[in-house]
Amino acid sequence: MSKEIVVVIDFGHGLPDPGAVKYGQEYQYAATIGREIAKRLPKGVKVVFTRTTDKALNSDKSRDLTARCAVSNKTGAKLFISIHLNAGGGTGYETLVYSPNKEANIVHAEIKKVLDEYKVKDRGIKKRPDLAVLRGTKATALLLEMAFIDNKEDMNLINNQMYLNALCQATADGIAKAIGVTPKSVTGSSTVVSGSGQVTSSEKEVREVEYKKDAAPSPRFEEAQKWAKENGISDGTYPQRPVTREEVWSMLHRMSKVK
Repeated sequence: MSKEIVVVIDFGHGLPDPGAVKYGQEYQYAATIGREIAKRLPKGVKVVFTRTTDKALNSDKSRDLTARCAVSNKTGAKLFISIHLNAGGGTGYETLVYSPNKEANIVHAEIKKVLDEYKVKDRGIKKRPDLAVLRGTKATALLLEMAFIDNKEDMNLINNQMYLNALCQATADGIAKAIGVTPKSVTGSSTVVSGSGQVTSSEKEVREVEYKKDAAPSPRFEEAQKWAKENGISDGTYPQRPVTREEVWSMLHRMSKVK
């Protein structure tokens, strides 16, 4: 039996440090996004979270960052992914690295497909050797700034379940390709453990079947799909995929603005 490949997912910040705040708190969004990415990784990938609660690993910032690196280094991870939200008046997504690497190129390329589809600004791949989690990990490390928490339009997108699903799936697909495994697109699971090495859930998470974006709708719904796209209610993708309550709320909200 082949050995599982370890990927560490680091939820940025953690109380008492909430990270950037405005239209939400960074530490909470980082955890939500990180877990969604983990669920979408294929079988054979062992996911290790640096933190599994709202609390940082240490109340001292420097020690906290050192501890996160230690979790990764102890596991012999192949890839370290740190999830963050940006701030400072900008917009869009960017990948931060210690130095240029092929893994970053692969992950970024997958995410860029979603950015282009939703017309989100791609801020590119940037070198940040000053960042502790990029500098202190033996594994190839990427810090993903998923959006600007102080930009309302960015956060409206992050709170849109369709966009969040697409973004997390693209990130997971990029990670899988970067470590040389086939991306997961059907029901399956990955093994998730905490930074202490203890299994946090022994049950396999069942993934819904992903429907192709370009799958044709049933003929009697084609006119409705066209109307929804033209009026900005839906992007028209996944026409035969089940819808969540959040997606329904979002579409109803957009529909209320149609004149």
